Amino acid sequence: MTTTDTPGPIAAVEPSSPAHKQAFALLNASTAPVWLAMILFPRARVTGWLVRRCSWLFAGLGVAYTALLAAGVATGGERVDFRDPDSLRAGLANPTAFLAGWTHYLAFDLFVGRWIWETNVAAGRSARLPLLLTWWFGPVGLTLEL
Repeated sequence: MTTTDTPGPIAAVEPSSPAHKQAFALLNASTAPVWLAMILFPRARVTGWLVRRCSWLFAGLGVAYTALLAAGVATGGERVDFRDPDSLRAGLANPTAFLAGWTHYLAFDLFVGRWIWETNVAAGRSARLPLLLTWWFGPVGLTLEL
């Protein structure tokens, strides 16, 4: 690595507004009950009830994602080039675009978690560890399950 290849200091990130922080907390809270039920009470009736109603949660997260993505694009300034990691990093520095990305993570991780839960409940197996790892680390839990 030459001196011209060394990374510079990380650019300051625009602070999140109170509204962005509240949205972040609400988004996280929206999925937590399903995760906790699947992990702590996998065979409880209430868990099955929550999981069967996840489609509504996915729809809500999809609407939130779409709205945040549109708002992030509208306020983000430059267009993000998904082939360029620096452009993508800069785009995600926008608090609204970051929330859109976070909503994407929440929705897809929960979708994978629901699949893990359904598969293991049907087979009579415990899936606590893969579920916990999927909730916290996404692909790590999926890899363990596979």
